Parts: sequence; C-alpha cells; structure tokens
Amino acid sequence: MRNAARSGDAETLDRLRGDEAALERQVAAARAEAAAAVEAARREAELLAASGRRELERVRGALRTEDAAAIEREAESGRAVLAEELAAVARSAERNGPRALERVLAVVLGRSP
Repeated sequence: MRNAARSGDAETLDRLRGDEAALERQVAAARAEAAAAVEAARREAELLAASGRRELERVRGALRTEDAAAIEREAESGRAVLAEELAAVARSAERNGPRALERVLAVVLGRSP
C-alpha cells in the first residue's frame, strides 16, 4: 500500500510539475505580450508627438504670416496717414510762405513784424 501511496504522490508531483511548467509558459507569453503592447504604445506615442510637433509648426508659421501681414497693413496705413499730414503741411507752407517771407525780411531789415 505504501507503493500505491508513493505512486499516487509521484503522479501528483508530476501533474503539479506539468501545471507549474504550463503556468511558467503562460507567464512568459503574457510578459512577451505586455512588452509588445508597451512597445506598440511607445511607437504610437512617438507618432502622435511628431504629428503634434508638425501641427504646432504649421500653426506657428500661419501665425507668423498673419502677424507679418497685419504689421504690413498697419505700416501701410501709417504711411498713408503720414502722406496726408505731409500734404497738409506742404499746403499750409505754400499758403504761409509769402507771410513768413515778409516777417523774415521785416526782422532782417529792422522793421517790426
């Protein structure tokens, strides 16, 4: 009977060893699967980051273009205002030229203005 018990124990041990080996294979497969999932997620994150950087550069370029256009419009508007003011000063100088000349001559000649 002792042999039968030992035989049963040996069978149980063999079954447990087989179960242990199967579990080790399953754990190894799960680890490999997890490593592959992590690597795939890393690659996807890199792609997303690269896409985000490209979009950021595109938006920056568009903003620079918009800013440059706005600055140019403001400069053109300023030049137009300046041209109008210059024309007004020139017209005023033309109108006041003879009187200014009379005053200068009066001062130079010693007459009171």
